[in-house]
Amino acid sequence: MPFTLAVTLRFLLGATVAWGLLYLWRQSAWPGRALWRSAGIAGGTSAASMLCTYWASQALSSGLVAVLFGLIPLMTALFARLWLQERLGRIELAAIALGMAGLLVVFAGQLSAGPQALWPASVVLLAVALQAGGAVLLKRHSTGQSALAINACALLVCMGVTGLAWLGSGATLPSQAVPASALGAIVYLGIVGSALGFSVYYRLIQRCRPISVALISLLTPATALWLGHAVNQEAVPAALAGGSALIIAGLLLHVLAQRS
Repeated sequence: MPFTLAVTLRFLLGATVAWGLLYLWRQSAWPGRALWRSAGIAGGTSAASMLCTYWASQALSSGLVAVLFGLIPLMTALFARLWLQERLGRIELAAIALGMAGLLVVFAGQLSAGPQALWPASVVLLAVALQAGGAVLLKRHSTGQSALAINACALLVCMGVTGLAWLGSGATLPSQAVPASALGAIVYLGIVGSALGFSVYYRLIQRCRPISVALISLLTPATALWLGHAVNQEAVPAALAGGSALIIAGLLLHVLAQRS
């Protein structure tokens, strides 16, 4: 299945579930101008970031993509400084450094890339900037709005952006029967990853500092490797334990900095 079609179907399912939850919980389902602005920020940046990442991943190793996404806390801090006048303390900078060091340790063996990777890597950095900038802008403009309502509208925006990308790429359909595992992945990502996960993510952005939310993303690559070991019996490289420890140490250091 073309990735543009897969991600469009994911957002279609996610939007359907999110709007269903709005109706079920009797939340105001008809958005006003302010809510559409928040949804445009959230949906536009998420869809563009995801398309950039999927495209670049065809030419880059997953390890290099993961390490580049480890720059999200730094980019988030930069945008928060520019738009929210937030400053990072030394302990928070140390926490970011520990987390990024952990990613480098985990994926050190997958970072080899030739000159041909320069353009795809630049596209991933654009995806990182879109993700970080979108989170900070949402923090600035979504005060008092329902995170679920933002997500329901944002998923419609995402579906529109990725649907246009699918049409622009030729609107190709699967050339053979789609495996049940692929359909299951789309259903899981649509319901859990989009309808539920994005709603929680937007709520966190509203309640927490953007840099705190960005640091959580450092857990994702290492967690994926541990899940691969538990579910798919994949080998655990020796560097995974040490890298995971560095990432967790960085997160704990950040938590301690917030409480001090």
